Amino acid sequence: MKRNFILAFFLFCLPVAVLFAQGNTKKFTGTITYRITYPAAATNPMVASLPTTLEMQISGNKAKTEMTLPFGKNTIIINGDDFSVIRLVDMESGKYFVKKTKEDFNMPSTPLVVQLKETKKIAGQNCKAAEVNIVAGTKTNKTKLFYSDELGSNNIYFNTPIRSINGIMLEFEYNLMGMPIQLSAISVNPGRVSNKIFEIPAGYTETTEAKLREMRGPMKK
Repeated sequence: MKRNFILAFFLFCLPVAVLFAQGNTKKFTGTITYRITYPAAATNPMVASLPTTLEMQISGNKAKTEMTLPFGKNTIIINGDDFSVIRLVDMESGKYFVKKTKEDFNMPSTPLVVQLKETKKIAGQNCKAAEVNIVAGTKTNKTKLFYSDELGSNNIYFNTPIRSINGIMLEFEYNLMGMPIQLSAISVNPGRVSNKIFEIPAGYTETTEAKLREMRGPMKK
């Protein structure tokens, strides 16, 4: 599995495009908890302080994740209804947010997704495998993931290379602070999720990614 597959839950560098028409109209509402596995050969001294689990709260086409990193808590709010991504950052210097809308994203072609025959059960869910082919210049990078189409097809991946996947991802790779990590669901709990959690809380100041990098310093970008 290639190690440079980057999801846009924590980065704003990936393109946005409307999902292909999908036959599955069911949409999952609830919380999915993922186990985070770091590479055994990781040399980053901050690995020991990084989280080992991640929760994603989903309601319709909206999703929210929180992760505490060395430079502060990061919260990502994805809105597949209006095609926006909000990043909340709690730092020692204050609370900030960066918001991007569909006008801020590029609109290239959707990466090729090849359905594979492999299946497996993850967190009690029947999952299918798919291979995503991402073209970067003259190179094509491939990565394999597992998803469940039985959970529904929420539009929460609209700004990622897997935006045409007809389901919810339960096992995939993500690039965190330049390090490839593996996320695998350990629980899927359907249930009500309040729409208020997808709003920007009071007390946050709008900023830009460039200004956030300046505040973190050269070692925490």
